[in-house]
Amino acid sequence: MRSSNPVLRNVMRQTDVTDRPVTYANVAYKSVFLIALVMASAVLTVTYGGEYITIGTLIGALIIGFISVIIGTRSVRLSPIFSTIYAICEGAVLGVVSAMYASVYEGIVPTALTTTFIVFIVMFLLHSTKVIKVNQKFLSIMVVSLIAVILMSLLSFVLPFGGSLYYIVALISAVLSAFFLLISFAQIETCVESGMDAKYGWVLSLGLLVTLVWVYVEMLRLLAIFSRRN
Repeated sequence: MRSSNPVLRNVMRQTDVTDRPVTYANVAYKSVFLIALVMASAVLTVTYGGEYITIGTLIGALIIGFISVIIGTRSVRLSPIFSTIYAICEGAVLGVVSAMYASVYEGIVPTALTTTFIVFIVMFLLHSTKVIKVNQKFLSIMVVSLIAVILMSLLSFVLPFGGSLYYIVALISAVLSAFFLLISFAQIETCVESGMDAKYGWVLSLGLLVTLVWVYVEMLRLLAIFSRRN
C-alpha cells in the first residue's frame, strides 16, 4: 500500500523485520510523548518567548521542522532526535498561531483542540471497524483531492470570486486532513502486522503527528471562518 504521507511512505519501503517488532503500544507511547512535547513547546513559547518571537523566528522554526521531518524519515537511527526537534519547532509555531487566533476569536483554541480529538476518535473508529477501507483506489482519490485543493488555494488568491472559493477550499481541506488520518492508521497497522523492527516506532509516530498537526490547523481555520460569518 502506498501512502501520500511522505513520512509513512518511506517506512513502507523498508523490509527490516526482526524478533523485536514494533507494536501498537510502542507507537502510541511515542505519539503521546511527541504530542505532549508539542503542547509544552506551544505553552512555553507563548508564555515566555513572546518578546523573542519574530517572523524570521517562525520561518526558521518551520524550516527546521521541515528538515527534521525529512531526516527523521530517511534515518531511522536519528528519528528519535529529529522527531523531538520537529515537535518542539512545530509546537512553537502552533503556539504563536494559536495565540493570534485566540486574540481575535475567544475560545477558539480549546474548541479546535476538542474538535481535533473528536476527529481523531471518529477516524480511528472508522478505521477499526473497517467502515472505510483504505485501498489503492482510496489512496488515489486522496492524492488527486490534495492536488486539487492546492490548485484551488492558489486560484483563490487571483480570481475575482476568490473569497467564496477560499471558504470552499477551507472546508474541503479540513475534511481531507481528517481522511488522511485513515491513511496514517492503515500504514501503522501494515507496519505492525508485517513485524517491522521496533525502531520504526518513532518514524510512525512522527508521521501520525504530522497529520494531526494538519488537522488541528485546519480546525482552527474552519472555526475562524464560521466565527466571522456569524
